[in-house]
Amino acid sequence: MTNIKKILIAVDDGPTAEKVALSAFHFAHQLKAEMALVSVVDTASLMSEGGITVGELADIMTKEYKQNHQLLMDKIFKDVKVWSFVEKGKPHEEILKVAQEWEADLIVMGTHGRTGLAHLFMGSVAEKIVRHSEKPLFIIPTRP
Repeated sequence: MTNIKKILIAVDDGPTAEKVALSAFHFAHQLKAEMALVSVVDTASLMSEGGITVGELADIMTKEYKQNHQLLMDKIFKDVKVWSFVEKGKPHEEILKVAQEWEADLIVMGTHGRTGLAHLFMGSVAEKIVRHSEKPLFIIPTRP
């Protein structure tokens, strides 16, 4: 494996984001690597209700992801500089795009370990990234 200088940490807004971010932080700290958080508003799965448009809902979710990134930075990364990317689109495509554009050497992400129907209906962002990534991956199991 080449020298790892930039680590992209993919997080969602679920309860596992902190576990993934903390594990990635310790790993990056040992390597003295630069870090970035990335989250993606999955625009394909958004449905609007009650007079709010899909675009407005995506904007609200983008704001929530940015707040989540700030909370992670305050709690875990503290005084360490961390880049922050919040994108809209298909999660696996946007994560891979950010990894390419930011020139990440490694992508860190969690997997919920869903199987059966839950996996079939929800798909797996981690699985799609594993299949399509040209970058090395560090997958953190996050199920309880």
